[in-house]
Amino acid sequence: MDVNIWLKAMFRRELDLRHPSLAKISEKSIIIYDNDNIPIAHAIRTHRWKGFEINSFVIDPTHRGKKISHKLLEKCGTGRLFAYTRDVRLQSVLEKAGFERSATPGFLCSLNVLISRLAMVSWMILSLDFKRIMHQLKHIRNYKLYVRE
Repeated sequence: MDVNIWLKAMFRRELDLRHPSLAKISEKSIIIYDNDNIPIAHAIRTHRWKGFEINSFVIDPTHRGKKISHKLLEKCGTGRLFAYTRDVRLQSVLEKAGFERSATPGFLCSLNVLISRLAMVSWMILSLDFKRIMHQLKHIRNYKLYVRE
């Protein structure tokens, strides 16, 4: 299976993620494949000022509950990492990996994140993806920040 097709399908299914038209594999992508070379997990590690944000963290639903999120998180590397999530399962994985809840990743880093989020929301508006916009607005207060120094 083509990894870009798989990723677009995952983005369509998960309303917390980016718009499916933005699904693409790049040098920032971290991918885990099964034994048949089929993609089963994906994350993007984006440079954000003095650290990296882990975003678009997705595990194929047929492979959830198999500790793949732990493996994917390990592949994200060391150093200062942070992630926003409202998924309690991912929150648990992050805590087990040494991440701590935080109010902010820092001023400049927050500014960088804000600019990127505004660009994504603008794209959702331009692509008329009101279902995704409404979903994210409904749940915006449920997102929690986890940071590992």
